[in-house]
Amino acid sequence: MRLLVDSAELEAICEALMTGFVAGVTMNPTLLRRAGVPASRVPDLARAVLAAGAKEIHLQATADGVPALVHEGRKLAAIDPTRVRVKLVATPVGYRAATALAAEGIGVTLTGVYTLGQALVADSVAARSIAVYLGRIRDAGEDGLALIGRMQMLLDAQRSEVEILAASIREPEELAELALLGVASATVAQPILTRMLESDATAAAAAVFAEDAEAIAQT
Repeated sequence: MRLLVDSAELEAICEALMTGFVAGVTMNPTLLRRAGVPASRVPDLARAVLAAGAKEIHLQATADGVPALVHEGRKLAAIDPTRVRVKLVATPVGYRAATALAAEGIGVTLTGVYTLGQALVADSVAARSIAVYLGRIRDAGEDGLALIGRMQMLLDAQRSEVEILAASIREPEELAELALLGVASATVAQPILTRMLESDATAAAAAVFAEDAEAIAQT
């Protein structure tokens, strides 16, 4: 599974990228607002993130209407045509903009995908990925893992190249469950990434190895 960090805070992003197992970054208007980043500074933030080693970054277009979304998507993609993916909300307008951008070779991520129908249509508009919110699906009273598993089965049955980008991850263990379903990528907050490596047994083993290493170094 390819792991990304869901953040708009440069310090947290750099910390995540330095782990060596985080491939890139996703951000959205909510995260940008929390981080105090105005829309005018998004290109500069994106360039800083890419300079820090991100292999991919998902930037959300927020303009009103198809032509404006396409225009904004082109501007975002121009920051780095290889590593930038343009996020569009999975609305009728978003799908129309996705079709236009994908036709120009721009990578598109449809975000806020909650149904099998939305996942199926994502393949038709040549999106590269769909962001599906596990935690929010559960909040709505549905079995999030079961729904995402069905989406993955649907895409596999269609021999689709669309990848599921799992989001709204609240526990590290959920990543393993998603990976077992065949989900290709997930984006998580930096604290979840840190918790992924926590293990009392590993910590105990490391302490024993450190003690023994010190002992043999003195002989």
